[in-house]
Amino acid sequence: MAGSRRNYGIVAGLLVVLAIGALVLPSALWACGLAALLGLAGVVLLRGNRWRTGALLAAAVAVSLGLLDAVAGLLSPTPMGQGLVKMTDPKWWPPPDPVLGFRPVPNSEVIATATFGAELIYRHTYRFDRSAARVTPAGPDGADTYLFLGDSFIFGQGLVDDQSLAAQFAKANDYKVRTVNLGVPGYGPNHLVRAFEAGLLDRYADQPVKAVVSWIIPAQLARVTGDGSWLGSSPRYALENGVLRHTGSFDDYRWAHPIAGLKHLLGEQFLFVDAIGMRQRQDEQADLFVALLARLQVLAREKFGAPLIVVYSWPDETSQDGYGASSGFLVTVLNRLRKLGIPLVSVDSLTNNINVSLLLIPHDGHPTAYTYELIAGELTRRLKAP
Repeated sequence: MAGSRRNYGIVAGLLVVLAIGALVLPSALWACGLAALLGLAGVVLLRGNRWRTGALLAAAVAVSLGLLDAVAGLLSPTPMGQGLVKMTDPKWWPPPDPVLGFRPVPNSEVIATATFGAELIYRHTYRFDRSAARVTPAGPDGADTYLFLGDSFIFGQGLVDDQSLAAQFAKANDYKVRTVNLGVPGYGPNHLVRAFEAGLLDRYADQPVKAVVSWIIPAQLARVTGDGSWLGSSPRYALENGVLRHTGSFDDYRWAHPIAGLKHLLGEQFLFVDAIGMRQRQDEQADLFVALLARLQVLAREKFGAPLIVVYSWPDETSQDGYGASSGFLVTVLNRLRKLGIPLVSVDSLTNNINVSLLLIPHDGHPTAYTYELIAGELTRRLKAP
């Protein structure tokens, strides 16, 4: 009996050390290494063959998980911006929002800094007006209005206010139009549809809105299923018998469906868990993504009588070779958007044969002011065309 109590005490102590390590260590791989060491320590410290065998089995499981995660990491593509350190003041930005999960605060400022090692990549102040839109050049009273909705590519991350796509479009039109920059880093099409449906864009209904402009990138596919650590409180949509329906937030769904919640939690920690059922999840993401953009197109017409125009940094038939193994799947998704009749603007076609150092912020991957200038010019030409 005394030996059993001793073993229980040792196991409890080892589990406490593992729990603390899991909280402070930089990755699940490190936590697996710690678990393996603690398992081996249990082999030495515990008494009784069953206890020692159990400890050895726990160490073996930890090593197996670590190896699987390491292999999955080697096979995964390097994420954009790896090694770049981003900071904002205030630190927690964008702050929580009850409708969209997170959203800038009206009449506010944010200082954003990015470094790569000892190199300062940028340090800029983002300014927001009373409607929580990023500041753009003021247009004349009664001027045609253009709404820019999307993620960091619409927002203009890493650039000053007057270098964003919305600001560059105003400049390309001699500041005779009004542009509204409603981009927010980390958004997906689900955020944009929810903003329409929740009435957050009603303030522009009495204005002469001529177009709603958005920007798509492949990373947004994962956002429509909440596959991102920042997306828990974001709006979740589901397709039920082909009908798009808002179901609350991703967190709400995962609490109500514990197995799905556990799978998501483990997938965030272990890449090989996240890869389980990847093909099926990609198909789900593609269907949701297309349905959300179709809904966004309808909402733009119903609310403003305006077209939805989509800029894309995305593989098509002319650029797919540069997008890796998933390019064929992505081209299929883009073709589905074409069939909806959504006007599409290819970034690659506008930037072909231009040195990439002029097009992307170093170590970051977001567009430079020059890239936005090219796209603004193309949008201006298209919207002026008869």
